[in-house]
Amino acid sequence: MATFHIEKVKSVDALPAVIYLAGAENYLIDKHTQKVIDVCVPQDVREFNFDMLYGTDVDARRVIDIASSYPMMADKRLVIVRDIDKMSTADQKKLLAYAEKPNQTTCLVLISRAASSRSQTLKKFQDVAVYISCKPLYENQVGQWIEKEIRRIGYQISPDASAFLAMQVGTDLQTLKNEIDKITLFLGDKKEITREVIVQVAGMRKEYTIFAFQNALGSRDLKQALWIYHNIKYAQSNLGIIAQLSRFFTNILIATGYGTSRQESADLAKKTRMSPYFVNDLHKFKRNYSTEELLSALENIRHIDYILKQFPVHPESIMELLFVQIVKGYPADKLPYAGKIS
Repeated sequence: MATFHIEKVKSVDALPAVIYLAGAENYLIDKHTQKVIDVCVPQDVREFNFDMLYGTDVDARRVIDIASSYPMMADKRLVIVRDIDKMSTADQKKLLAYAEKPNQTTCLVLISRAASSRSQTLKKFQDVAVYISCKPLYENQVGQWIEKEIRRIGYQISPDASAFLAMQVGTDLQTLKNEIDKITLFLGDKKEITREVIVQVAGMRKEYTIFAFQNALGSRDLKQALWIYHNIKYAQSNLGIIAQLSRFFTNILIATGYGTSRQESADLAKKTRMSPYFVNDLHKFKRNYSTEELLSALENIRHIDYILKQFPVHPESIMELLFVQIVKGYPADKLPYAGKIS
């Protein structure tokens, strides 16, 4: 299916019959969802042609009934279903069957906020619907996103300043957008964002970023990791943190196969899709863990991801347990429900 750029859609006729938004980056999901709402249904007929539904409260039959009905005094009806990853597999398959032959006078938006899904049914939505990935950005992508966003609102920023802002704030796009808004408000009539301005506005946030958190785990500093987690948990979803940690420990594991020469470090930066600024940290952290402990950390992360999605647990407690497991080097078979996870 051809690439679909939702930000370029200007008319209701350009909207497909089924859109699938999937990923843990809430900012992108909310931004794309609002774009569809604004384009699809005029404000004056929204009451008759717009339904916001939740996978925890509705079954597939109800969704299909609404999506199959015709719009009233409008070109299209809009139906948004959040959290379809929380619906039963049977309901997901019914929605999949609808997506294969949808009502063309309805735009059905299906949303899964799961960081990643092992569900084969959910993966099939990527083939039958217009799929828009809402995954968190990699570290080396954040600077480009910052520069693009700042240009979009009529300001300028150097690559050095954007990299510094990403390091100070982290990869969560909503938090970055909030910081950008504060910076532009601080600038007044000035249009250039410099590193000095970022220090003045966002510099004190460095100890509360996802980068500081993962670095604490990389240093096996459990006390620091727990302290930072409790400062960032309101801005970062647990599934988003898990996705970040999976990339982080995968990159450390990759780094064990590289030396510290300039050429090997450049190759490592390319392989891990990280900024060259942070590759030296990988060399530092790989000395703190054995290969077996890194593999164990990744297995623990995979198990906790599954536990959070499938079992009735207290999210903060299970996340804290994950950090203990990683720092102490404990195997995943010590986790709750470990025997039920393949």
